[in-house]
Amino acid sequence: MAAIMVILFHLQHLDVLTGNAFIAKSDIFVDFFFVLSGFVMTHSNYDKITNLASVRPFVVKRFRRLYPLHLFTLLLVLLFETFRYGVDRYVVKLANAVFGPEKSLPAFVANLTLTQSLGLFDQVTWNGPSWSISVEFYTYILWACGLVLFRKNLLLLCGISFGLLGWFIVQHGGNIIYNYDYGLFRCLYSFLIGMVTYRLGRRLNTGLGYRGYTLAEVLLLGLTLYFVSVFTHAESWLMPFLFALVILVFSRESGALSQGLAGRRFAFLGELSYSYYLNHTVVLAVLDLLFFKIIKLPHSPVGESAYTLMCLICTHLLSVFTYRHVELILQSIPTRKRTITPAELAAA
Repeated sequence: MAAIMVILFHLQHLDVLTGNAFIAKSDIFVDFFFVLSGFVMTHSNYDKITNLASVRPFVVKRFRRLYPLHLFTLLLVLLFETFRYGVDRYVVKLANAVFGPEKSLPAFVANLTLTQSLGLFDQVTWNGPSWSISVEFYTYILWACGLVLFRKNLLLLCGISFGLLGWFIVQHGGNIIYNYDYGLFRCLYSFLIGMVTYRLGRRLNTGLGYRGYTLAEVLLLGLTLYFVSVFTHAESWLMPFLFALVILVFSRESGALSQGLAGRRFAFLGELSYSYYLNHTVVLAVLDLLFFKIIKLPHSPVGESAYTLMCLICTHLLSVFTYRHVELILQSIPTRKRTITPAELAAA
C-alpha cells in the first residue's frame, strides 16, 4: 500500500490527481520503508552479527537481495532511453532531453556501484527511486559495523548516532526530505528508529486483546491518513516515529486489520513492494510516451484515469515477473562454502 502511494506521488502532475494533499506528500512513505527495514533487519540479523567476521556474510546477503533488481531496472531505463532517442530522431521531437544530465555516463557508473546518492550529483539519476536503495545498502554496512564497534551497547550507539543526526536535523530546520544529497542521513535516522522500536517492542506486553488492537489499528490508520496530508518539511522528522508505531502495532497481527492484511494474497502483494518501487518509474515513462506522445491520448479525466490504471496494472504485472525471476536470482547461492567434516563424510 505504501509502495502504491509512492507510485501515485509520481503521477500527481496529472489533473485527476492534482490537489490531493495525501498523494502530494506520499513520498514520505519512503521513510516508512526505512523504518520497516530497521525493524525487520533487527528481527532477522541482530543476533547473527557478533563480530567483524559476521558482518561480511550479512552485507553480501543484503547485496544479493538488493542488487539484481536494481541492475535489471537500471538496464531497463537504459533500454528505454535508447528507444526515446529513436523516437526523438525519427518519429516526434520529445520535450525532455534524451540522455540528459541525469542520465550521463558518470551517473550510470555511480548507479552500478550504488553510490549515486552519496552527494555526487545534484539530482536523482537514471532510475530515480533507486536513490533509496543506494543509501539503504550503506546504512546496512554502518549499522552492522556499529553493532560490532559498540558491542551492541544500544544506549551508547543510539546516543551518539541520534546526537549527530539530531544536530543535522536541527541545522536543516527539522527537514529530513532529502534523497540524492543527504539521503544517507535520512535513511540511517529512520532505520535506527526501526531498530529501537523492535527492541522495545519485545519488552512490551500490552494485553490489549483483539478489540483493543483493532481499535488501535483503526486509530493509527486514521492518524497516518491525517498526518501525511498535513505535515510540513519542518515536521518531517516526526513522521518516522508515527510509522514506527504503526509497524509495531500491525506486526503483532492481533487486530482485525492486521489479520486481514496477513492473508495469503495481501502477503504476496507485500512481497511485490520492492519490485513495485523500483519498476514503476520506467513503466510510467513508457506508458506516458505511448499514450500521450505516440497515440496522442487527450489529457482528459478519462484519458488520465485510463493511463493511471494502466500504470498500476503494468507495474503489477512487471513486478510479478521480476519478483519471481529477478529479485531472488542470487538468493540460492551460499554465502561461503561450508567445509564437510570427517564425520559427515563418513556418514555419507
